[in-house]
Amino acid sequence: GRERVDPLQRGGEERGGHRKEGTMSTAVEGLSPEEQQEKWLEEGKAVTKQQAFLMKRALDNGNLRDGLKYASNMLCEMRTGLLSPKNFYELYIMIADEMRHLEQYFYDEWKRGRRMVELYELVQHAGNIVPRLFLLISVGSVYVRSKEVSARDILKDLVEMCRGVQHPMRGLFLRNYLLHCARDKLPDVGSDFGDNVADSVDFLMLNFSEMNKLWVRMQHQGPVRDRERRGKER
Repeated sequence: GRERVDPLQRGGEERGGHRKEGTMSTAVEGLSPEEQQEKWLEEGKAVTKQQAFLMKRALDNGNLRDGLKYASNMLCEMRTGLLSPKNFYELYIMIADEMRHLEQYFYDEWKRGRRMVELYELVQHAGNIVPRLFLLISVGSVYVRSKEVSARDILKDLVEMCRGVQHPMRGLFLRNYLLHCARDKLPDVGSDFGDNVADSVDFLMLNFSEMNKLWVRMQHQGPVRDRERRGKER
């Protein structure tokens, strides 16, 4: 029978009490902006480390449902709107590194005979769109390798679904993660994933176009007085 997905759904938002800002606290009076940023970053890193540990333990025990729940909780840290781009990047790098363990688990499951389309559908039940799309990209990476469906169709599906995240900073890093996972799986002459170079060009150009829109919008986000600082961080 198919796996029940309720625990994953709860893990996306309700379990752990994640707000839009993840688990990061509100501003503390008396701290400078730099000190507050450092505090928020350390809080995000601490949650990431804890949830990543629980995720890996669950996966080592063959418990995919709990593994996905903890992965979703970890990814919820990237729902924050509190961090500067520089600190958000640092958090993203840490989370992306932990996601390699989950992708390896998906790969091992495929090698054991599991159909990737099942996992691709399963992770779409994650409760919030940010963790859902990161999980989809991670599964999609192995889905392409499985060749159950053409690389062109999976990549097109992913690049279009990423439009669901329109927050400039979150959207940029999500699309960067998509590029990172797809870079060695693009159709090309002599590739194992199709030889139609136009499919790769279409994917890359669409993703670049969407990233460019987000990049421009990032300049105009927030108060006008902060525009110069935002420009430097970009």
